[in-house]
Amino acid sequence: MAGTRGRWRLLRASILALSAIAGAAAAQTPDPAPADPNVTPYAPTYFAEYRPVTALDMIGRIPGFQFDGGTSARGFAGTAGNVLIDGERPPTRSDALSTVLSRIPASQVLRIDIVRAGAGGIDMQGKAVVANVIRRPDGGVTGAVSANVSVSDRGRLSSGLSAQAQRQRDGRSLDGALQLNTGESEGEGSRVRVAPDGQVLLRGGSRNENEHQSAQATTVYEGPLAGGRIRANALVAFNTGVFEGLDTLSIPVGEERSTGDNDNLKGEAGLRWNRSLPRGMTLELIGFQQLARSNGDFTYNTPFFTSDTLSETTSGESIVSAAVKFAPMGRWSFETGSEVALNWVESSSAFGFNNSPVLLPGDDTRVEELRSETFATGVWTPRPNLSVETTLRYEVSRITATGSAGDAETQLSFVKPRLNLAWTPAPGHQANFKLERNADQLSFGAFTASASFNTGIFGRGNPDLRPAQVWLAQARYERIYDRQGSFVAELTHEQIDDVLGQVIVLETPPGAPGPIAFNITRNVGDAVRDTLKLSNRLPLDRYGMTGGILSANLQWRRSQTEDPVTFTDRRLSNEQPFSWSLGLNQNLVAQRISWNVNVSSGIEQESFAPRTLSSFRTGPSFHAGLTYRPDASLSISGSLFVSDGFESDFTLFSAPRPTGAVVYDERSTSPGQIQASISVRRAF
Repeated sequence: MAGTRGRWRLLRASILALSAIAGAAAAQTPDPAPADPNVTPYAPTYFAEYRPVTALDMIGRIPGFQFDGGTSARGFAGTAGNVLIDGERPPTRSDALSTVLSRIPASQVLRIDIVRAGAGGIDMQGKAVVANVIRRPDGGVTGAVSANVSVSDRGRLSSGLSAQAQRQRDGRSLDGALQLNTGESEGEGSRVRVAPDGQVLLRGGSRNENEHQSAQATTVYEGPLAGGRIRANALVAFNTGVFEGLDTLSIPVGEERSTGDNDNLKGEAGLRWNRSLPRGMTLELIGFQQLARSNGDFTYNTPFFTSDTLSETTSGESIVSAAVKFAPMGRWSFETGSEVALNWVESSSAFGFNNSPVLLPGDDTRVEELRSETFATGVWTPRPNLSVETTLRYEVSRITATGSAGDAETQLSFVKPRLNLAWTPAPGHQANFKLERNADQLSFGAFTASASFNTGIFGRGNPDLRPAQVWLAQARYERIYDRQGSFVAELTHEQIDDVLGQVIVLETPPGAPGPIAFNITRNVGDAVRDTLKLSNRLPLDRYGMTGGILSANLQWRRSQTEDPVTFTDRRLSNEQPFSWSLGLNQNLVAQRISWNVNVSSGIEQESFAPRTLSSFRTGPSFHAGLTYRPDASLSISGSLFVSDGFESDFTLFSAPRPTGAVVYDERSTSPGQIQASISVRRAF
């Protein structure tokens, strides 16, 4: 309770401090009234003093805008980020939005519009604020080559090389990029395992080494086609990694060795075509295909047993969608469309224990999901500073699972309404309220088997699951002041149904002498979650630090659900109650230098399973960076990152937690690390 009261006091003090700073600066600097309260344009002259290299640099300088790269959920519906390029979202999945923006030279940006709900012709997809990067139609031929290298305090090196080129002319553009990365890391720590009576069961020191390599190639073409415009993009990516770990034990005397290697190959292609239709309508068609393959080999050998796991996974995703935007009809605008997506995953795992095979339910599985989502959106703008967006989405899906965990077919359907109100009571002020219903996507990992030979805990796949559904209510207030200053407060309440959790079932697998207890993922109940986010950017010019900005971010989260094993209330697994960050940066125009320092809170999480409890904690981390840009084509950057060590606790029970006795408690610790890096980028 004392820790909770302390967090509340800190939270109240932080709210008062951030609000006071925003209010004081706002009182000193009145904002000019923009021509359109729903669209704020930022011309290149606004960013000139900061010498941005890419569109991503420019996005980071817009006050009040918090970049959102989107989610990795299947399909495009509801997964988009909050940045558009020429009014559209790229039809790509693996090519991150931040990477796409980093390939757009700042010299090719005509302007960036910050669009708030209610602006005609922009698909907000439920976002309160969206940035629209508008490129110059004829940017010519540009490109860049960059290289980076980093070294850790343990002498481990990582490096990267990338090259890109763009050509924009006569309404056509061609973009290509290649990225190569290689690196290695090293860690060390200690482990202590203690029985309930205080006897030390295990003590030792650990050391691990990791190596990785990756390569990615992308290409994008845009141009006129059949009376409209087409964007075609393709991506091929490969990465591989090797892990080696050694625990040297003093109790009992011996060694524990673990090794692993994996490789992943992915390819994707996307098409987007749009054109104008009669009566001011616009048609957009999207097609997308992705194929992926991954292989893994993991071994774990101890003084008491040997084990190994082989895994192979192939997957694919196919998406087609169509949308029609209607010309504004007075104060109304409309859009409707539909998306169909087919996702499939085939996974097979081979488990071995003391050189004997182990068969588990779900070690050979194929899962298919065929899903469609149809939507209709209407935006009503009764006044220039007030808009109401209403969206109705209807999702239908069929999930089929076949394999050693059993066969099942599930038919699902969800109605997902959304209401989004946006109000600009005065220049520089924006209030937004959103109410919507969403349905999460099932993780295909819940359909497959798992094995932990160290703890004797095995997981079976479950082909009969429903995704969690969420009713979300969100209120957001944004204040822009003093040109670069902003204050944002956001409060979100979520009511979650059909929460997924783990319980224990007894089952006799093939070849086993009797029943075995398996962890299985099931729909276990409901949950609630409240999240408060506060952020502030305070320009320091008037306080004597020309070009300086002090930033602060706070996040407080509270959740509650019923534990499916103990039937008592607790928070959701792996949720951090409180986090914060503080940053200071300065742009020195005459010296052509910008620098920044940032410190952020550590991690504090708990995880709950039928026979285990675990927690993970780290201390704050520190980052400092400096960039020198002698001219428009050359950028040299250096950074220093300092991370605190981590501490984790793990408790194993002999049976489900309400009835089982504690078998042991184990604590693992690791010291922090320091990493320094330098990068050089030359544009042409």
